[in-house]
Amino acid sequence: MRAFLLSTSLFALAACATDNNSVEAIQVSESACFGACPIYELTVTPDDHYQMDGRRFTRINGYSEGDLAPGSYAQMQTLLENANFFSQPENYTFANPELCPGPQISDMPSITISYTTRRNSHTVTWYQGCGAPVMRDLRDGLRDAFDYDEIVRPG
Repeated sequence: MRAFLLSTSLFALAACATDNNSVEAIQVSESACFGACPIYELTVTPDDHYQMDGRRFTRINGYSEGDLAPGSYAQMQTLLENANFFSQPENYTFANPELCPGPQISDMPSITISYTTRRNSHTVTWYQGCGAPVMRDLRDGLRDAFDYDEIVRPG
């Protein structure tokens, strides 16, 4: 019994010591608009690896993955931290007239950004027809960091 308890304790201790970076990720997805806006979901991990599901109007429709420039994830993290992302409201859409008062520009896509760390997770959806400078700047910065023009935008 003592050996069983000792081995169980050691196994639990080893589980606690494993690297939890694999749960950390930044996800960016954009929805349809009235025109030919890219519809995709992109996940970037701390090792600067990305996985993308290009659904429509993307460079590669379907699944793709690869490596980003070194430091891309760290750059995305910095952008999120500078935007106080974990303090941002979850909903910058028509459903929240306080943050999206009319008149809104119609037929624009929405962007959803999720940031998951070992300690916290937060998701914000922004309808891009709502004026929200902090979200516009965040979208543009994230796109630059993950090289939107090379990975997402059709060639």
